[in-house]
Amino acid sequence: MTHFKQFWAFYIPYIIFVITLFTLIICNNKADLHLWLTSFNTPNRDIFFYYYTNVGGSFPFFVVVVLLFYRYRLALFVLITQLASGLFSQFIKQTWDEPRPFKYFADNYPNVNLHQVLGEQLHSSHSFPSGHTITAFAFFLAITFFTKKPLLHFIFFILAMLVGLSRIYLSQHFAIDVMFGSIIGVAVTISWLFYYETLHLKWAEGSLRDVFIRIKRKNTL
Repeated sequence: MTHFKQFWAFYIPYIIFVITLFTLIICNNKADLHLWLTSFNTPNRDIFFYYYTNVGGSFPFFVVVVLLFYRYRLALFVLITQLASGLFSQFIKQTWDEPRPFKYFADNYPNVNLHQVLGEQLHSSHSFPSGHTITAFAFFLAITFFTKKPLLHFIFFILAMLVGLSRIYLSQHFAIDVMFGSIIGVAVTISWLFYYETLHLKWAEGSLRDVFIRIKRKNTL
């Protein structure tokens, strides 16, 4: 309970997010729900989601490099959550090779034209779960654990959620792919946190910045 109270500003809106998606999924036809969720499209949203969805791609690994100059501990935590969640995602994708919206609609509703964002290449396979969503929730929750302000925690949730919504908006995934993707990202990150807190890695309190400072001092002597 102490853990939940500390990060309530991320967890409470996240729980609402999952419940909302779950309710929509069980109360609607898969195709109808996807068409409805993608109907709120505008040129500005096309541009925003086209670029923002990349936050769920390789972006966290660039952040890991930056974090090496701040604290090894934080960089290592983010890196492990990304690798672990990524491997878990690929295992599930290969086990359940679900068709993505593009192929699903082409096979079952050939007369329906999905909204397509200019420049976005629609994939056909390995829809479940959404890897970008897993990456985003694992990344932003990991960052949440190392900050103290509830406002930041809420902002991190919004940033993660937008990645998930971008995958639906771009017709790369269905709502169920995003919902389970978020659950996997959150579950892996929490599990790693509880194990990580049992480790006593003194070297992880350092950073590359400290290394450069020591080298600079040594060269000035």
